[in-house]
Amino acid sequence: MASSFKTRAKLEKNHFGYIFIAPFFITYFIFQLVPLIDTFRFAMTDAVAWYLKPNQDISFKGFENFKDVLADPNFRDAFGNTPLMWIMGFIPQIGLALLLASWFTNEKIRVKGQGFFKVIFYMPNIMTATTIGMLFYTFINRNGFIHNFCVSIGYIKDPRYPISSPTFGRSVIAFINFWMWYGQTMIVLIAGIMGINPSFFEAASIDGASGWQTFWKITMPLVRPIMTYSLVTSLIGGFQMFDVPNMFATGSNNSAFSHQITTIVMYIKRVGSTGSMSVSSACAASVYLFIATGICSLVLFWLMSDRAEAKAKRLEKKRAKEAALLEGGDL
Repeated sequence: MASSFKTRAKLEKNHFGYIFIAPFFITYFIFQLVPLIDTFRFAMTDAVAWYLKPNQDISFKGFENFKDVLADPNFRDAFGNTPLMWIMGFIPQIGLALLLASWFTNEKIRVKGQGFFKVIFYMPNIMTATTIGMLFYTFINRNGFIHNFCVSIGYIKDPRYPISSPTFGRSVIAFINFWMWYGQTMIVLIAGIMGINPSFFEAASIDGASGWQTFWKITMPLVRPIMTYSLVTSLIGGFQMFDVPNMFATGSNNSAFSHQITTIVMYIKRVGSTGSMSVSSACAASVYLFIATGICSLVLFWLMSDRAEAKAKRLEKKRAKEAALLEGGDL
């Protein structure tokens, strides 16, 4: 009787938690779940606009839009550009963030003025992507100092035309993404490293482990969940890349250059608004983006998971089950 009363009292207190989390689920249902369902619905129709006119009828087309989008070479190129530019930016981003996080949390080094450096490194993340994109675009256009420097060293033969190499454009966009987000990743990793029990580092120091050995054998395995979070969130943001490359493509007069830096979201916008295809095709491309993001996220979760620990837990559960069966048989 006493236990049931305690359980009921606990449930009565927990209802406040449901009240606090309710706004998130209501907002998600209205602004994300419903549009997501509509995206799947429109992708299988011949709708030409996001809104339906009073006398407008749409017919079911099945998977024809998906076939048309997949057959479009522009979509395939955009599907290749997007992960390429994300990888080019994320590798130096996670590398520098790990290096800075290990320095700022190392008790032996004790970097002075950590607060100042953390603010400076995090500063680009506070600025909007459009602002940073415009800043870098002014650097590489005809009047920018990068353009003038390339002219002075003879890399650009005709000063009337800015750099329009696809490799250069992708590199600039990747650098912008790296520069914007390495501070954010650094702060997250610092929080993860500071959450590790200091006794692990003390034991490693007593055993004579070097700083490199401590980093690889203690810090990296224990900070793996934070690494997974940073990797997956960066992947999602990278696949949704739009504003910076769109600004570069809009400002460029070179169609080949614009084509080489087109991302999936840019393709979706062009197809749905100014392209020759319809909004239903843009929805089909969005579904492809959703599926690709989900599959890549699951693969990253699997790659970053501690499979040895999971295997040990499964083995432990199996042994406990066998022991319980044997005990039950003896009884």
